[in-house]
Amino acid sequence: MKPEEIISWIFLALGISSKNEAVGYERISQIADGINHAIPTHKEIQFSINWLISKNLVSKNDKKYSLSENGKILFSKSEIKSQILLSLWKELEHEIKLLNSDIA
Repeated sequence: MKPEEIISWIFLALGISSKNEAVGYERISQIADGINHAIPTHKEIQFSINWLISKNLVSKNDKKYSLSENGKILFSKSEIKSQILLSLWKELEHEIKLLNSDIA
């Protein structure tokens, strides 16, 4: 997968899993597996989370993560465009591409 696909996959998983409380890597991984029928590697989660934090889309508290206010806005904006899970993932991927200047 391309970096923006991985980041949007993890962002989607985090957006779903942290609606009520901040979550750790294990919960993010479980939801990501449910979305894509594949378990993300620790490296994929770490890379994605770090990138999302650098863009102020995710907040970290101890070893738990949740969407920041900017992340919630982006997630909600994408949800309005599509309620279908895979379409929502593609919409988030598009939004990530718009912020893409430093994805390597």
